[in-house]
Amino acid sequence: MENSSNKNISPNVTEFMTFELGKMKYAIELPKIKEILTYPDNITILPNTSEWVKGLINSRGEVVPILDIRIKFKTGPAIYDENTSIITVITEDKRMIGIVVDLVDDVQKIDTNMLAPVAEMGTGIPAKYLKGYVRLNDSKMLVLMDIEKVVCKEELED
Repeated sequence: MENSSNKNISPNVTEFMTFELGKMKYAIELPKIKEILTYPDNITILPNTSEWVKGLINSRGEVVPILDIRIKFKTGPAIYDENTSIITVITEDKRMIGIVVDLVDDVQKIDTNMLAPVAEMGTGIPAKYLKGYVRLNDSKMLVLMDIEKVVCKEELED
């Protein structure tokens, strides 16, 4: 018979894709990610949009808006080089959106029960866009991004 008290401490392990913005490492839940793309040179520019809205691309027949969150969150210079990537995510309301990151890192399994609450902790990204953080084995911090809040429709109007 299973001991019900163990349910409170059982790991809630989820896979996350890690990436870099500036000098910080962030992560998004893997199930939200559709694909990783190299930064294309054929982005259709949209007039009269925020600087962080780079434009549109065609990805496998779908029109995908590209958002450079490095510009939105001022994480450092937005350099476009061989490491610059686009992570395409599927939102809860079934929109596909691409976010530009400095470098896609790897997939990590994280016990979300170990998530520390977010405070204004000097990441450069306001706490409302973050779910929390975990300490990695190398003692570095990994910040879990709430991608739904980052790409919500109201944010795109800013």
